[in-house]
Amino acid sequence: MTETTFYINPVPASRPRVTRWSTFFPKRYAAFKEEMKELLKDTIYTPQEGNLYVKLDFYVAMPKSWSKKKREHKAGKFCDNNSDIDNYIKAILDSLEGIYYNNDNQIVMIRARKYYGLKPRIEYRQEKIQDE
Repeated sequence: MTETTFYINPVPASRPRVTRWSTFFPKRYAAFKEEMKELLKDTIYTPQEGNLYVKLDFYVAMPKSWSKKKREHKAGKFCDNNSDIDNYIKAILDSLEGIYYNNDNQIVMIRARKYYGLKPRIEYRQEKIQDE
């Protein structure tokens, strides 16, 4: 079993933008990918083989425009922002590919939750599933 907490504000994956001259990701998602790369650069881990079960808890930063009272009320509660949870999942799984596992097709079961948090982070846990 592997457990890790990444102290980074979760960002949903977005589609690449295509122009006549190039293809690029929006700045917010590109910055997230770079920050994850920086967090993982010193990680020495052998990618796990076989089928995996992954548990993800996303603690999303609250908007700065919210009052202190609203922030305290929403902290630790389920996040109901407009971003789909599957896009958060895709962003982190793409970042961890090749480090914690060889290919994300090894992940056969996922449990993911999205909360508002005073300290933005992603809590990641993976377990190997034994074949029956």
